Parts: sequence; C-alpha cells; structure tokens
Amino acid sequence: MTFLQQLQKLLRTPVLRLTLWYVLIVMVISVGFSLFIYNQTTAQLREDFIPRGRVMQDFGDPFTEPIRTRVQALFEQQYELTTGHLRNQLLIINLAVLAAASLASYYLAKRTLRPIEESLEEQRRFTADASHELRTPLTAMRSEIEVALRNANTKPEEHVDILRSNLEEIHRLEELSRGLLRLARSEVDAKAAAWDITPVSAIVDDAVRQVMPHAAKRHITLDRVDITGSWRGNKHSFVELLIILLDNAIKYSDEKTTVRLAGETSHRSVTLRVQDHGIGMKASDIPHIFDRFYRADSSRTKNTVDGYGLGLPIAKQITERFDGKISVASTIGEGSTFTLTFPRA
Repeated sequence: MTFLQQLQKLLRTPVLRLTLWYVLIVMVISVGFSLFIYNQTTAQLREDFIPRGRVMQDFGDPFTEPIRTRVQALFEQQYELTTGHLRNQLLIINLAVLAAASLASYYLAKRTLRPIEESLEEQRRFTADASHELRTPLTAMRSEIEVALRNANTKPEEHVDILRSNLEEIHRLEELSRGLLRLARSEVDAKAAAWDITPVSAIVDDAVRQVMPHAAKRHITLDRVDITGSWRGNKHSFVELLIILLDNAIKYSDEKTTVRLAGETSHRSVTLRVQDHGIGMKASDIPHIFDRFYRADSSRTKNTVDGYGLGLPIAKQITERFDGKISVASTIGEGSTFTLTFPRA
C-alpha cells in the first residue's frame, strides 16, 4: 500500500474526518477575524502616516523640497514596515491557532464519537448474541426433524417425543423473543413514561403480589420489612424492576428458603435490598451480570435455570433512567443481595 493510499485510508476514519471539520470551522473564524483586524489596522495606519507627508509637501519652504520628499518616503517606508510586521504577527497567531485547534479538535472528536462507537459496538454485540441464541433452538429442532425423516423405522411414540421437544424449543424461542422486545422497548417506554411520586411500600406490594405464585411453587417465603419514603419516577417501571430482582432471587434460591426485602431511608435517598439465600455468584462474574445474554458459567447454568440473561440489563436500564443506582454483592453458596438506591422524592 502506497503512502497516498494509507493517507486516504486514514482520512476516511470518522475521528479524523470530524477533526478536519472542527479545524476548518475554527480556521475560517480565525482567518476571517485576522483579515478584519488587518484591514481595520492598515486603514488606520494609512490615515496616520500618509497625510503627514502630504502636509509637509503642502506647507513648507520650497527650497527644502528634497527634504520633504525624503520625509514622505520615510513615512511610507514606516507604513510598509508596520503593516508587514502586522501580517507576520497575524500569520504566527493563525499558525498557533491551527496547531492548538488540531489538538483540541482531535480530542473533542474522539470524545464526541466515543459514545456513538460504544453504542454501535453494543448493537453489534447484541445482534451477534441474539443471533446465536436464536440459532441454538432452531438448530436443535432442525437436527431432530432431519433425523426423524431419514429414519424410516421411527416409531409413532418417537415422533411424539420429537414434537414435544420441538414444542419446548418453540417455547424458548417465544421467551427469547419477548425478552428481546422488552429489552428494546424498556428504555423507550421509560423515557415516555410519566413521572410521579410513588411510595416504596406500594411498589413492593404490587411486585410481591405478582411473584407470589412463583415463590409458592418453590416453597420460598417472601419476608419484607416496611420501608418509608418515596421514589420519583414511573410506578409501572419501578414494579417491573422489582419483579425482575424478585424473580431472579426466587429462581436462583434453594427451595424452602427465604427471600428478604429490606431497606432504609436517608435524607437524600431511599434504598431497597433484595436478599436471597441461593447459589450465589463468583466475584469475577459480578461486573458482567448486567451485560446482555451474560450467564455465569459456574453458578448459573442453563441446565438448572431457564432464561437468557436479559432481565438484569432491563433492570439496569430502568434504574439509570430514573437516576438510580443498582449494585450486587454475592458469595458462592451463600446467596446474593441486590441493592436499589434512588433519590428520595
């Protein structure tokens, strides 16, 4: 690749293209301002130097004509030197502006494009993960159907088993599709939702009522402590957020254990904690649990719990939308505690 081709390839990068636009805008302003200063200053100098020589020519002793001509030449020479010095100074200033604008523009361009690049990278990763998750059940269904079609001696009861297996895969696809739609719409719905002031106790009541059947199936007790204070945001979103955390706590807890809801109220914030006594997570998994499709291999496997790792990313989106914070502390074999903190209404 030649130097010209490398330069063209470099100039196609978004950062440098945006940098060039920033530099162009700054230099147009700088050069325009410099031309204005130069024109105004030279006009003033012309009025200051040139008339002096003309006055000496109009008034004076006629026997001193060579002297008057010499003085006039000196005035004009001084005018040229002054304007030349001004041009040089303005040129140096513009070169300095160009250098500073180039550095500042490059930094600003990188800072401006960083969120866009991160968003595009997240979108690419999301598309790749979603494609993989969708392809897995489809591949299983296709393999089972192909094997059944190739085997002419397949018994009717085996066909029934294959249909049941395919039906399970279809249910998984439906669950994944619903999760993807929830994830895609959660941020939009949160932005469009009306904000109001809702007591935390009312949010807990609604969420507990909806997850109670799931807890009863696994003989899990929901122990709650009344929490005073209110959150400012959308009640429906808050309830969905708490349902996600409670559902996870129930899902990953051992049977006949307790999921505890507690919290505290301070002058500035209201905190709610969801604590379970389940399988827990490794410390290395905790930084990634809010990533889409992430599943902790050692403690949360698809062999034991259904799901695609979309609930916690949705919970994080809702939390950040309403200026809150979500954190987790967990120990393998002892359980996990998710903490929600929102500004007090």
